[in-house]
Amino acid sequence: MKLLPKKEHQYIGTKMNFIELNLMENARRGDSHALNELFSQHQKYIFNLMLQLTGDAARADDLTEETFIMAFRKLHSFRCQVSFRIWLSRIAINLFRLECRRKPKHYSLCLEKIMVPSHEDNPERVVIKSELQWCILHNLQQHLPNKYREVLVLRDLHHLSYKEISEILEWNVSKTKTRLHRARQMFRQQFINNKCKAFADDYLCICEGILEL
Repeated sequence: MKLLPKKEHQYIGTKMNFIELNLMENARRGDSHALNELFSQHQKYIFNLMLQLTGDAARADDLTEETFIMAFRKLHSFRCQVSFRIWLSRIAINLFRLECRRKPKHYSLCLEKIMVPSHEDNPERVVIKSELQWCILHNLQQHLPNKYREVLVLRDLHHLSYKEISEILEWNVSKTKTRLHRARQMFRQQFINNKCKAFADDYLCICEGILEL
């Protein structure tokens, strides 16, 4: 099973481009406009990443804020060997891991928080699609260990390359591929065990961009 990536985010490349490099150099010299521009370019991405890992908008917002605070403090240590987004992702995921060690492992998901397409004209399908999306998030956040959830979200929801994922998680490409394969197997099995797959098949959600089964 492969989760379909969101099409709103397509960030190509692992190295900094000229514009980003220029902004970084100006930010290091104390240019607040350059710093705000860098942060604004990546804030939505980091928030979505944290939301997909935690399933909680408030936690995602807090982790996003903490990510940028830490990035500001460590700006002088950034060496431009990877893109700014890769570097931010490392910080965000490390903060996520730290928070998971501090908090209880089980969190409840509120069905009312799950986003559904506003153009859907069938009320029954809106409810069913919302429940299915809840099922997907629940499987990700409650039944998949963090080490598998991270690689699955980065690859199948954010469509990052194996190289980008390896740089964020700081291991080699071979390990990324192996862990992703295992993550997809675990997610699929849990999805089937919870009878969500038949639920998805009945409502043709493959065509609606939720899952590729």
